[in-house]
Amino acid sequence: MIAFFLVSMGIAGVVCFVAYFLLQRKVLEETLTLDDGKGYFLIACILIGFLISAGGFYVGQTAGYDQQEGTSTMMALAILLDIMVTLLVLIYGLVKFREPEHY
Repeated sequence: MIAFFLVSMGIAGVVCFVAYFLLQRKVLEETLTLDDGKGYFLIACILIGFLISAGGFYVGQTAGYDQQEGTSTMMALAILLDIMVTLLVLIYGLVKFREPEHY
């Protein structure tokens, strides 16, 4: 069950960071404005959080974690932790987004 927590949180964090780095690169190359990049990043984190949580719920049901009371509660906690990780990466990304410097 602990591996279920760690793997799902790790996947959520890595995918959100990849989205941040890709959009930040587009902003620095000036193919996107800063506001558009932040907006796309917000939408991407929401979608990633939803998809990872849905995938975690499906995997948890397939593994049989929903059959017992203790593991059912832990599966719900894992889904909430996935969303928390995506929100933390969202906060980090929105604070760290920057525009290219013009001299």
